[in-house]
Amino acid sequence: MELINFLFADDQLLITGTLAILIGLFVVSIISEKFRKYKVVDVNGAINLMDNDDLLIIDVREDKERKSGFISNDIHIPLKQVKDKFSTLDNGKSVLVYCRSGNRSIHAAGMLSNNNFQKVFSLKGGIKAWEKANMPIKKS
Repeated sequence: MELINFLFADDQLLITGTLAILIGLFVVSIISEKFRKYKVVDVNGAINLMDNDDLLIIDVREDKERKSGFISNDIHIPLKQVKDKFSTLDNGKSVLVYCRSGNRSIHAAGMLSNNNFQKVFSLKGGIKAWEKANMPIKKS
């Protein structure tokens, strides 16, 4: 009872509200992770996927970002064009999506997995993680 009185005291309402919001965000994060149709992989997981001949690697960065380097044998489709390119991609293949830091690739992975692509992966940390692991970068 003392805990409840403490949490709902006038001078503690801001802290209590902030704590409730943080707990809610944490729960939503856990639930959404369980129900998403794609997987997030680190650099080692991406390397393991590359052993598969049926892997499509998609770079969803903008043209100007690509000049700094890219993963060999990838397909460049900026994020804003991914939806328009569904029909040109083989949805029977595994797909590894990457961007600069991993945020846009998660969005693209969600779009792909919600449009009949069954084996979709997003590179955690994007090309920055790839470079940090001293993996090869191709420059055109």
